[in-house]
Amino acid sequence: MYRRSVAPLLIATAIQRVSSGAGTVVLGLFLAQLSVHTGHIITSLQVGLLSVAFYITELSLATLMGSLSDRLGRRLFMVVGPLFGVVQVGLLLFTPIQNPLPYLLSLQVIAGISGAMTTPVVLGYLADYTALNPVLRMRVMSFYELVTSGGIAVGVVMGGILWGYLHRFAFVLLASLYLLVALCMALAPVVNQLVDHGDIRIVAARYWRIVRTPRLFIFIPAWVCINALVGIWLSAQLPFVLSRPAPQFPHQTLMGSMSGVGGAHQVSFILGGYVSFFALCLLFWAFFLNRIPRLRLMLISVTGIYLASVALFGINHRGSGNDALLWFWLPVLTLGVFAETSFAPAALAYLADISEESAKDRGLMMGLYSIFLGLGQILGNGLGGLFARSFGFDGMVYLTAILASVALLSLLWLFEREKHLLAH
Repeated sequence: MYRRSVAPLLIATAIQRVSSGAGTVVLGLFLAQLSVHTGHIITSLQVGLLSVAFYITELSLATLMGSLSDRLGRRLFMVVGPLFGVVQVGLLLFTPIQNPLPYLLSLQVIAGISGAMTTPVVLGYLADYTALNPVLRMRVMSFYELVTSGGIAVGVVMGGILWGYLHRFAFVLLASLYLLVALCMALAPVVNQLVDHGDIRIVAARYWRIVRTPRLFIFIPAWVCINALVGIWLSAQLPFVLSRPAPQFPHQTLMGSMSGVGGAHQVSFILGGYVSFFALCLLFWAFFLNRIPRLRLMLISVTGIYLASVALFGINHRGSGNDALLWFWLPVLTLGVFAETSFAPAALAYLADISEESAKDRGLMMGLYSIFLGLGQILGNGLGGLFARSFGFDGMVYLTAILASVALLSLLWLFEREKHLLAH
């Protein structure tokens, strides 16, 4: 991690996440405004559908892009991917007022192409960069998650501020950030990469063997479910729920709690504070991750998800102006978030370790990461929209607990299998 050569890529990742986080908030506030002031009804289900379109595109193309980077080199994809982001965010400025959904869905497809070209290739690059150095790998993956979460934190804070001052023209500034991402990606140095130009049938057979790896196959449900939580809580759905009045849920304190004057700034600062704390927790795990086995860390993280869910439910039902209960639940929420942050870096290091058995196909392996991420986001956004429409903010908490239970069963199965193998 202390080698300077990887810094441009981490900086590019941070800037990309800033634009992504800000864009999510701006889009959510923009859709809430359309719903309130233009008479065009936009539902939570439609907001979730936008993210579903993005992740369907990304997961459909991620392994293809990762595989092509194994054969053609990664630098081209690292530079071109953000340029698709420039196009997508820039065109958001011209979103039509009437019937905007088809237009926005088409732009989400462009965004999905950008993500498919960038995420698996960057992770493949980092796996190459940390080959044969497991300590460095754990730290680099933790710092990757740190700049990812930190960038999102800055982005969600910026999103409300940019919307307050620029409104729709905020999309222009966000598009310019993607240009800066492409420049930083171009400055990343060349790393040793095993490039395979072999027969396509041999390559396909290797790919099939990788997908059927037991350690990977058992892990998939847990990884998908945890990524679904990101789709629930770090998408346009949460700003939409907080900033749009919802008289059908009068007993839920958080529903529409930030729909008044200055609500956009409140949404940004609260979400920004949450993700900033998330990033600080990742900084802790970057230095202490090696001291606890990875599977055990992931099990601890699921416990943290349950704690956070209970706290959020309590905050939502504390009643208006009941600060005593709020201060009771906030420490519980903080402890839960701290515990759950260990999952992402531990999981990335786990996938990178599996890729050592197929060094020529790192791009494919990290493309599988994008597929797990995409499937999770589709699940989280799609079901999140349904649960939010039916149960309000509580529905998002219910769905979180259900997904955490599925992840727990998957991890326990994997934990028992690893323990059995070590015993023999």
